[in-house]
Amino acid sequence: MKKRLNAEMRKPDILKHFFDLILEEGIEGASIGKVAKKMKIHPSLIIHYFENKDNMIVALVDYVMKEYGKLLLRLKIETNDLEKRLERLVEIFFSDEWYRMTDISGDYSVISMSFRSAKIHARVRELYTQFIKIIVNEFTPMIEAGVISLKDPRRGAEMVISIVEGYRHFKHFYVDEAEAEGYRQDMMRSVLAMLRKS
Repeated sequence: MKKRLNAEMRKPDILKHFFDLILEEGIEGASIGKVAKKMKIHPSLIIHYFENKDNMIVALVDYVMKEYGKLLLRLKIETNDLEKRLERLVEIFFSDEWYRMTDISGDYSVISMSFRSAKIHARVRELYTQFIKIIVNEFTPMIEAGVISLKDPRRGAEMVISIVEGYRHFKHFYVDEAEAEGYRQDMMRSVLAMLRKS
């Protein structure tokens, strides 16, 4: 039992160092040996937990998925008023905390690997599936109450995720810091208008 507990405590630390290394050197440059050196541990310990680099990437996607889940729990929508709840949900998805949850260069590295690994592709897909479920659960009562005019909550969730992902990447490459808040507000208004008028 103690051995399992130690492993569960150690794995997130290894994954954090692995992610930091991906940001420094890219996915190709991040290796088990380099992670071990960074952590001052023997590579066999990492191999014991993960077996190989592909499994570490899969575990990293799982870890990111859990972190996003925790973020959603932390950013509680503390109202039963469905109109305010919709506004709060959109605010969460365009929040600075959501934006900075992962690093864009790390995201691109994992997405790049997903084109070459069916296992990683399946995990990234599962990440999006979980986000869709969360949004569908929120949208369904809003549709029933007429707060939003979508007919299909799943398609609405897919549209919102596409917009949020596009916002995040475009903002990183193009929007100046001085214009960032105005751009964020415009994006939130656009999403709310789309949901209310669809």
